[in-house]
Amino acid sequence: MFWDEEATRQGVTEVSVERAAEFDAAGFGGRLRDARIGANLSQNDMANLLDLSQATYSRIENGRIEPSRVTSTLLERASQAVSRSMAWLLLGSPVRARVRLAARRTDEQDVRDRAERALGLLELDAELENVAEFANLGPSVANGAVWKEFVKPMAHASRRQGKERAEDLRETLGLGTDPLEDVPTVLERELGVDAAVLSFPDGLSAVAAFDDERELAFLAVCAADPWVRQRFSFAHELAHVLFADGHAYEHDHRRSPTEMRAEKFAQNFLIPEGGVRAWMADHQYSPDERLSRDDACRLADLYGVSPKTAWIALADLDAAPREQPPTSASAAIVAGTLARHEMRERSCHAERVPTRMEVRILEAFRNGFLSAATTANALGQDQDILAEAAATINDEPRVREASAVSTPS
Repeated sequence: MFWDEEATRQGVTEVSVERAAEFDAAGFGGRLRDARIGANLSQNDMANLLDLSQATYSRIENGRIEPSRVTSTLLERASQAVSRSMAWLLLGSPVRARVRLAARRTDEQDVRDRAERALGLLELDAELENVAEFANLGPSVANGAVWKEFVKPMAHASRRQGKERAEDLRETLGLGTDPLEDVPTVLERELGVDAAVLSFPDGLSAVAAFDDERELAFLAVCAADPWVRQRFSFAHELAHVLFADGHAYEHDHRRSPTEMRAEKFAQNFLIPEGGVRAWMADHQYSPDERLSRDDACRLADLYGVSPKTAWIALADLDAAPREQPPTSASAAIVAGTLARHEMRERSCHAERVPTRMEVRILEAFRNGFLSAATTANALGQDQDILAEAAATINDEPRVREASAVSTPS
């Protein structure tokens, strides 16, 4: 049976489940609750699927169940209902315990509690890795974790280090001084860093997660943030990855040396000094001449940065306009690209999971390992689209012999 093989792999047997005094009923109930919500099922739905009364099921989620009641039949039915493995329901995942987190935030609240969206995605990805062993459901780690080759810790952080590292990285990757059209794609394709846009609670702007066991670096920015801020946050968090700044929880109002170094890296990665100088020369500006406000707005729009970031980059060359930087929308009006600006703003608020994870999750869905609801929640998409796709996919689901993710009912 699947249960026997999976449980043996995890070092657990049905007998030990029934007899173990250390059985974590609260943990089991909490995981079942989270998975049920992720599968868009009500408590009554789950009760019916498990052939239990709603009251009995409620007690399970509240952690009031005896170990002897957690039979292989109950586990298998629950696993099928929520598209998670029985071992995960019973034991949890080691991912949450081992993943290191760094975050940009504006309050003192616990980051792990508020980064649930990111942690849940990493947890599902790790579980699907077991399926990939025999079902070929996508790569385990993005592009071979190339990012590790560029990690060079440096003590006594300085802005100059941030600027020089950004210039070196652009040169090494062959990016030149041109604008970066799609920062997440650059991170994934060139560095093997997973990049996501996810919904976070207020006060949490970006999260960097590291799974050393899988050699995985995962950056996620807030879907509610403007497009230019998302780009800057990606570059800012990349700096922390490349300088190995650890996993302290940074607040936006703190301007520590490592934060200032990351800001200077992000600035020069997105709008490199060489590109600014070349643009000025093309527009007949002398090296010691200040740009007009309108031209500075055009430069900001070209490189996909906020006017404030463009002004800072120009100030480094003593070329910043005397006027204060306007808003990004005003800059787009000046640049004649308001329609593009509005399109970017509309599109950037949709959730985006890393390409590698999206491929794996959709393959798992197509092959019957994940339900439409679980897939939709994982990808941040409309469940109706996935449900319609499930009805039209012609491929027969693969027959599983011992996967880590259960086939949904």
